[in-house]
Amino acid sequence: MWVAEGPAPNQWDLRDRAHAGRFLAVADDLRTAGQLVDVAVGPEGDVAHAVVLASVSSFFLRFLESRTGSLPHGSLPHGSLPHVPLPPGATPWGWRAVLAFAYGGALPNGKEEEVEEAARALGAPRVMAACAPQPEGNPQPSPEPLEEQWETLKSMRQLHAGGLGCDLRLQAGDEIIPVQRLALSCSCDFFRALFTCPMREAAHDPATPLATMLSPDELRLLLSFAYTGAVAGPWPTVLEAAETSLRYQAWGLFTLCLDVFTRCLTPETGLDVLAFAMDYGLAHVVRVAEDYILATFPSVVATPAFLDLPAHLLIRLLRSDALNVLHELEALEAACRWLVANGGGQDNQAREVLSSVRFALMSGQELKKVPSVAAGAANPGLLHQLVVASLAPMDRLPCRVRSWPEVLVVCGGDTLTTDTAARKPSKHLWFAHRYLSTVGLVKQVEWRALGHFPDGPRFRHAVAVIGNALYILGGKHYYGVRDTLASVYRYQPMEDSWEHLASMACGRSCFAAVALGGFIYALGGSSNELFCMDTVECYDLASDTWRRCQPLPKALCGHAACALDGALYVSGGCDEACRCQASLLRYAPDAPATFLASMNGERAGHIMEEARGQLYVAGGLCQRGGQRGYSDQLAFEVYSPSLDSWVLLSPLPHAHVTGGAVVLGGELIILGGYSHETYEDTHLIHAYQPGTRRWITRGTLPHAYTDFQACVLTVPPALRGPDPVGGPSRSSSVPHNI
Repeated sequence: MWVAEGPAPNQWDLRDRAHAGRFLAVADDLRTAGQLVDVAVGPEGDVAHAVVLASVSSFFLRFLESRTGSLPHGSLPHGSLPHVPLPPGATPWGWRAVLAFAYGGALPNGKEEEVEEAARALGAPRVMAACAPQPEGNPQPSPEPLEEQWETLKSMRQLHAGGLGCDLRLQAGDEIIPVQRLALSCSCDFFRALFTCPMREAAHDPATPLATMLSPDELRLLLSFAYTGAVAGPWPTVLEAAETSLRYQAWGLFTLCLDVFTRCLTPETGLDVLAFAMDYGLAHVVRVAEDYILATFPSVVATPAFLDLPAHLLIRLLRSDALNVLHELEALEAACRWLVANGGGQDNQAREVLSSVRFALMSGQELKKVPSVAAGAANPGLLHQLVVASLAPMDRLPCRVRSWPEVLVVCGGDTLTTDTAARKPSKHLWFAHRYLSTVGLVKQVEWRALGHFPDGPRFRHAVAVIGNALYILGGKHYYGVRDTLASVYRYQPMEDSWEHLASMACGRSCFAAVALGGFIYALGGSSNELFCMDTVECYDLASDTWRRCQPLPKALCGHAACALDGALYVSGGCDEACRCQASLLRYAPDAPATFLASMNGERAGHIMEEARGQLYVAGGLCQRGGQRGYSDQLAFEVYSPSLDSWVLLSPLPHAHVTGGAVVLGGELIILGGYSHETYEDTHLIHAYQPGTRRWITRGTLPHAYTDFQACVLTVPPALRGPDPVGGPSRSSSVPHNI
C-alpha cells in the first residue's frame, strides 16, 4: 500500500453511495412490521411513514404540514393512526404503486395509465415522470431506483430542516434538537431498538425532551449521515465519526470509516488508526494499520504524530521483523527522535526502546555514527552497554534480518554479456532478498535466484500476478523479425512449478497485460507482421481459453496499462508512425473506450503503477521538440480519476526507458532500462518516498537489464534464509552468473 501524493488532506469527504437504498429498505421493513408508522391510507388502511410519503407527494406533504406538532408517538395500534382517504382519481392499485415508489424508487409493472392518474391526484411528479412514455427515436435514460431513493432522502432532509415530521426532541448536552425518529432508526441500530421496544422511551411524551448521553456534535453527525450517507471535515471529524458510529451502532457510518482506515491510510493518519483499532479491539484494522506503518516507517517518523506515539507501540514497531528501514541506523534515528521529544524518557524506558534497535545489523561505518545520532537521547553509558551486548559472541540465535513478507522480483529481459561484446536475453528470475547500506551513501541489494523460464529466455514480454501466481505472456526469444511469442506460462513460486497455458491468438511484444476480475487482458503491442496493433484479447483463468475483445481506439506499442476501480487504463505508447503519445484512455472490454485528460508530456517505453486509487507514470522516452528524434522522459506525474487531472511530481534522477516498476514497502520502485540519449543501460534502482517527496537510490540490479518485467511475490521461506550465524554479512552478495 502506497501513500497518495500531494499535501496531507485537510478535508475528507466520505460518501456511501448505496446508503439511500439501505436506509429506505430499513424504513420499508419498519412499515411492514407496523413500527414507527403514523398514517393509515386508503380503504384498506395501508400504514406508512408520513415523512416518506411527503417526500414524493404534495398531497401527503399538506397532510404532514397540518399535523406538525400533533403527530402520534410510539408504535400505536393501527386503529389509533389518523386515516387518510384517497383523493379522487387515485385507485388502490395506483396508490400502492406510489407507495412502492416512495420506499423502493421503482414502480411495479402494469397499469401504467392508472398509476399515472393516481400520481397526478397525489401530486407525485417523479412518479408521473417514471410513467411517461419515452419519445420515439430519442429515448431518455430513466433514473435508476437508487437515484430516486436519493431524491426521497434529500426531500426528507429538507423536511427536517423545516421542522416537518420531527416527532421527537432529543436533549444533547445543553441543546434540544428536534429529530425524525425514522431517520435515526434507519441509520442507527441503537435508536431503532430504543424507539421500537416496549419501553417508555418508545412512547415518549413529545412535550418533554428525551435526555441522551450524546453531545450536540455527535447528534448532528448522526443526523447528517442519516440523510446524506456522508461525512465531511478534517481528520479529527473522521475519528469522531468512527467512535460515534461504534457507540450508537451506526454500522453504515462505521463501515465507511473502516474503508478509510484500511484503504486510505497516510503517514499522518496511520498512527491514529492503529491506536483507535487497538482501543476498540479491531484486530483486522490493527493488522492493516500496523502493516502500513511498518511499510512506510520513514515517512511516518517524519510526522508530528510519531512523537506522540505511546512507548509500547513504538517498541512494538521497532521489534518487528517487517520494519521497512533502508539500514538499521534509521531505526536508531527514529528511536532517538522519539526519546528527545519525550524528554529522554526514564532510564528503564530508554533501555527498552533502544534495545529494540538491532545494532548487530549495523555495518562498521554505521556503528561509528551511533554516538552522534544518539546524542541527547540517552545516557552514553547505556548506549555503550547495548552496543557491546549486541556484538558480543554468545551462544544465541543470530540477529534476525528485517524483511518484508513480499519481495521484488525481476523476470527475464535483455542485457549485455559480461565482456560487453553482444546482447543476450535472460531466462532468469531474481528476487531482492535484502537491502544493505555500505560506506557513505552507497546502497546494495542482495539478489537471490528464484527460478528461470521453462522455454528459454524472453524479453519485451508482459506479466500479471493473481493470487501470488505469476503469469508470463508473449515477448521475444531473440532478435529476429519472426521471433515474437504467443506462449503463456504460470509460475507458482511456493511450489517452484511452471504450467504451460493456452497461447494467445497471436504473438505480442512491447505490449501490456493487466489482470482484472479473474481475467487477464493483453492489449496492443507488436507482432511478427505489424509494428503496432489495436487488438485486445482476454484470458479466462477458469477455462484456460482466450477470446477477442473490443479493440483499442488506436494501434499502440510500448504503452503501459493498469487496473483501477473495475476498469483498465492505458497510457502513452507509440502509434503506427512511431510518434509518442500523451493520451490516457479508460478501456472497458464491452463498452466504447473513453479518452481522459492527457499527460503533461508524451511518453513510450514507460511505467504506470496504481497506488491508493491514483495512477503514477514515470520514465520512458518522448519526442525531441516535435522532431522524429527522441529524448529521455524524466517527468513523473500522478493522475486522479475523481478530478480527471494530472499533477507533476519530483522528476526522475536518471533515465529509465523500458525499465520495470513495482509498488512495495510504501514506495514506488523503478529499476533498469536504458537512456536513449546515451544508449547506456542502467542497473540502478530508484525509489520514490512519498513522505519526503524525493527519489532515493535503492541499489542496483544483478545486471543492467532492459525490456524486462518486475513484480511483487511472496517466496518460500527456505529461499530467504537462514543468514550466517552472528548476523548478516557486511557486504552484498550480488550473483554474477546470469
